[in-house]
Amino acid sequence: MRVSLVPMVLSITILFSTCTIEQKLVLGSEYSGVWTLEGRLMSFAGDALEDLAILGGYDNSDAFYDEAISKTLASLGERTDIENYKIERVGKHGWMADAEFKDIKSLLGDAAFGGIADIYQNGDTHVLSLRFNRSRAAELENLFPMIKEPAFSLLNPASSEGFSEEEYTTEILGFTFGEENLPALRRAMMVLSITVSGTVITVEGGEKLSENSVRFEVPFTRFLVPEKEIFWLVSWID
Repeated sequence: MRVSLVPMVLSITILFSTCTIEQKLVLGSEYSGVWTLEGRLMSFAGDALEDLAILGGYDNSDAFYDEAISKTLASLGERTDIENYKIERVGKHGWMADAEFKDIKSLLGDAAFGGIADIYQNGDTHVLSLRFNRSRAAELENLFPMIKEPAFSLLNPASSEGFSEEEYTTEILGFTFGEENLPALRRAMMVLSITVSGTVITVEGGEKLSENSVRFEVPFTRFLVPEKEIFWLVSWID
């Protein structure tokens, strides 16, 4: 089993017109860490989720959120690699969560076995690489069980198979959120900022922000339809 979280500050931020989700992963010694997330749907996305929740058999979005959070807490409680954690609602369409994990490869899945993360040390240098493509998309369902729910399935990359990025954007997202919101959807980016406990020496697929932090970004629609591999790498020394 894998979990959803990280002690290198690995911070994933999804800047989406339909929602804003900020994830912060701090990577510490022995690649353990703390993961935090806060998200909030924008008004038109909240309206759409309300309808999707009802179509999914819930009385309203409140019932959907409550059940999704309950299931996620139960899943985290079964994990031995997750220690302290919490998930709670913030407003009508907002939520926040945090958890402490023991190993980033356990959290994101080992890339050698179809997961997302690979991390190792070569002398004094630490190297973290993240790979995300169609075959690895299902790993997110282990990290975020909520996206397996019908109401969130359109934001699940594992559900977009068979579509091109343009088809998924116009036919699925455009239909769900409205064609008038397509320009905003196309501008949406997924941003991942990582802070490590040392000095960054190499970055691939992103940019260095400071001595110990880097930033990666990719269009959110490409993340939802990962036909082409997304590859990010950062290395640092203590």
